[in-house]
Amino acid sequence: MKNFFQKIKEPLVSSTNITKNFHPEILDYLNSVIILDINGNFVSYNDTFAKQYGYNKQDFKKTFLDVFFKSETFKEKRAFEKAILGKKQTFDTIGLCKDGKTVNINVVMIPIKNKIYVIIKYITEYIEQDRELHLSPKRQADFNMMKNICDFSYDAINDQFYFSNQMPTILGIGIKERKTSPPTLNKLLWYVHPDDRNLVKDTIQNALSNNTGYTMEFRILRKDQSIRYIYQKSEIAISEKGHSDGLIGIIQDITDSKILEDALEKEDQLTQLYDNPDVGIWTIDVQTGRCLSRSRGIESISGYTTEDFNNGIQWSSIVHSEDLSQYLDNQYKLASGNILRHQYRIIHKNGDIRWVQDYTIPKLDHNGSLSKLIGLTSDITDQMVLNEKIKYLSDYDDLTKLPKRKKFIESLEQLTAQYANGNNQFAVMKLDVDRFKYVNDTLGQQVGDELLIQISDRLSKHLTPQDLLARRSGDQFLILIRKLNSIESLKIIVNNMHECINEPFYIKEYHLYITMSIGISTYPENGVTSLELLRNASLALYQSQKKGKNNYHILSHSSSIQSFKSYSIGRDLKKAVENNEMILYYQSRVDTYSNQIIAAEALIRWNHPEWGLISPHEFLSIAEENGLITDIDDWVLKEACNQIKKWKEEQLHTVPISINISAVHFMKRDWSRTVAKVIQDAGIQPYDLEFEITESTVLNTESMVRDTINSLRDLGISIALDDFGVGYSSISYLNQFPFDVIKIDKSFIRNMLLSDKNLHIAKSIIYMAKGLQIRVVAEGVETIQQLKVLQKEQCQEIQGYLFSHPVPVDEFETLLQKRILPPLDPELKAKQNKRKHYRLNFPYPLEADMTLVSISGRNMALGKSNVLIHDMSIGGLRYVSTLKLPVRGDVLFQFETEILGKIIKMDGSIVWKEEINDDLTEYGIQFRFGKDEQAALSRLLNTFEYLLKNSNKLPSYRVVKEDPYQYFRRDNNN
Repeated sequence: MKNFFQKIKEPLVSSTNITKNFHPEILDYLNSVIILDINGNFVSYNDTFAKQYGYNKQDFKKTFLDVFFKSETFKEKRAFEKAILGKKQTFDTIGLCKDGKTVNINVVMIPIKNKIYVIIKYITEYIEQDRELHLSPKRQADFNMMKNICDFSYDAINDQFYFSNQMPTILGIGIKERKTSPPTLNKLLWYVHPDDRNLVKDTIQNALSNNTGYTMEFRILRKDQSIRYIYQKSEIAISEKGHSDGLIGIIQDITDSKILEDALEKEDQLTQLYDNPDVGIWTIDVQTGRCLSRSRGIESISGYTTEDFNNGIQWSSIVHSEDLSQYLDNQYKLASGNILRHQYRIIHKNGDIRWVQDYTIPKLDHNGSLSKLIGLTSDITDQMVLNEKIKYLSDYDDLTKLPKRKKFIESLEQLTAQYANGNNQFAVMKLDVDRFKYVNDTLGQQVGDELLIQISDRLSKHLTPQDLLARRSGDQFLILIRKLNSIESLKIIVNNMHECINEPFYIKEYHLYITMSIGISTYPENGVTSLELLRNASLALYQSQKKGKNNYHILSHSSSIQSFKSYSIGRDLKKAVENNEMILYYQSRVDTYSNQIIAAEALIRWNHPEWGLISPHEFLSIAEENGLITDIDDWVLKEACNQIKKWKEEQLHTVPISINISAVHFMKRDWSRTVAKVIQDAGIQPYDLEFEITESTVLNTESMVRDTINSLRDLGISIALDDFGVGYSSISYLNQFPFDVIKIDKSFIRNMLLSDKNLHIAKSIIYMAKGLQIRVVAEGVETIQQLKVLQKEQCQEIQGYLFSHPVPVDEFETLLQKRILPPLDPELKAKQNKRKHYRLNFPYPLEADMTLVSISGRNMALGKSNVLIHDMSIGGLRYVSTLKLPVRGDVLFQFETEILGKIIKMDGSIVWKEEINDDLTEYGIQFRFGKDEQAALSRLLNTFEYLLKNSNKLPSYRVVKEDPYQYFRRDNNN
């Protein structure tokens, strides 16, 4: 090697400047990085190299390959030569740390601008793990040869035990008596000694209830009335959904050990055990240190003969070096007369490592001094191997060899505890393979299994050794990114994962193209506990899947409450339809000039058990995705028809009821017949109904939609085109389709006084509709000023909060009896004082972060959503939000904001709410805190009010001066 490299000709570069000297490609690596010149001489290094391997630049007086590689071979030379010629090289070898320790490493050599960049990755742990995995089949085979010990699993859901082949022998059951059907818990208890049955039953049931493993000893009573002593160790079996569904463990007949323990209490009985090769029995005179007796079992266990020990071999000298300190510490416990039972490893004479268990009884003389030790040493290697197998099966997936969900959560909880008092961040990812079930069902489980293995291999290549990849269940994976530098760096990782998964998988003769959906939560923004982070990762995955396949979603504070609500809606919608949780509200349509009610729109609401009334725009799109929209539309039609029938039977004044119909119905050729039958069954007239459709419905299949519309109009049902002016608006539709009504989208009405463009669009729609002899309805009318403009432009009908909110049926019946509805302008309407305390009205809204803390005592801590507070007192506050939340005393919220430079947090519940319009809702909060917190808030608000009255500028607070609509639109887009 000395002849190969020439003397260095360039000066060394300082290690502190290595980063700016690196090519951008190198910055992607997070391992040790060294720069060499073309002669192999050391130029520079990063801090990671110095930390991992202990070198500094003064240590490289020789060439780098001479110093760092344990034994220089042709492989390293050849790789460096090829790198000099411009070819990137990768190989595994053995590196030498400064302290002389050798490590397995992966080396990458990259030639860039007359320099060789060397990236070194530590792979010793991977090699050791691979070796351990290859040992598993041998350990399984060894276990199957064991006597008087078996493994078992208990299916708690179906109450069935499954045992390995040794169990009948342990129970003393003959071949003819053995049954093929698995026994239940009560059946198994028949074999347990009557005095121990309650112990066994309670231990198993407590373990299942508390999700904890256990160890216990009990007796069984064989058919021949002989008693056997049993040792049982169990762990909880975790289902794919993360729930405990049973137990796995071992059962061992320890009767021989029990007999030995009893015999040790009577020294005169030891002689009968001396011939047993599986157990070593010994007696030591403490005063002289001389071994008084030693059975031949000691030789069987350790490999050393009595002669070896007589010639100076000490038992402590064969104790494993890693266990020696603990072994010696335990010996001191004997001096106080305490019985010692401990486990440790020894080195057998043939070099094997054996696990042994010592049971030592100290004997004290009449002065209370330790005089003699009587001990029992047994080989428990088989039991420890079995325990290791159980732990592995409990912690690792047998297919992919990845950690299971339980192991992942343990690592996650350790990391949250480690980062609790720092400023570090990490990320939790939940990944779902799109359409994996289709692959599994069509190509078979073997192909599906191989696909999961290859997916796990690809994902792992984009993670650092510090990160953790686990298999959650089925086609879902979990990833823990232990160090998060920024959201942008996280996006790079995710994009790289998507790219590698999108490459084709070659399995057997198939070329499979797979996509993956990913949901991501971050610490501490989206939670500080494992439960919060996993739950929010699930919410993010749900949002990702809503976007379509091959997407990812990083959960944001501003959407976390709404995300959880959307998740709840998707989860509960089918059950809601089955349980008839839907109700109808009605919003009046009035004549523009007379204010008389001339029609009404039936608007479905979902009375959710947690979220209260949920508006249709929150769940109908999900219903379309889930295939439930047909059932919901059918229910609305029948419910509206039956309600009209009820009003007529009660001789109430009625008006046509408008119903929103989804596109799927208009693509059914015979749907008009179904509608006719519903109308006939209800005993009402077709002119009692009006159907609203959107422009997207028309786009689906124009000819079929046109035929359906014509059939419905032939029945006598009016057809309205809803949300006109947005989306795919086409004037040609008005000529092609026989619409009776056009409903101008509320966005134009809301903004027509703020924007000339919106005003001209609204005017044009009204003018055009009049020319086509189509009635026009203005939706979303909220103010007197908007009404005056629409009256001036001769818009025929008005619908909006200015005249009536959507109301339940009993309130709508009252409105029907009035017939005339006067406008109620929110700007002129006096606000009802809903508070008993004096309140501070902010000049501009106060921005605050709202967190949903708990529902019915169940901790949620979902994250933060921005709200605008209008006024506040020591008793509560009034705020505006786009979120639709329930009025429930058992739902607790926390509000965090800043006033006069001081961060304040206030807990409370919603006691009233009022819809401002379809988008914004106003809420009243009643605080929940003690007198001290109330007094502190009072002082802060009084100071703020004083400054407000006596200063020319606004006091300091999180002020928001922009329009609420624009604010929330911007916030939701972030």
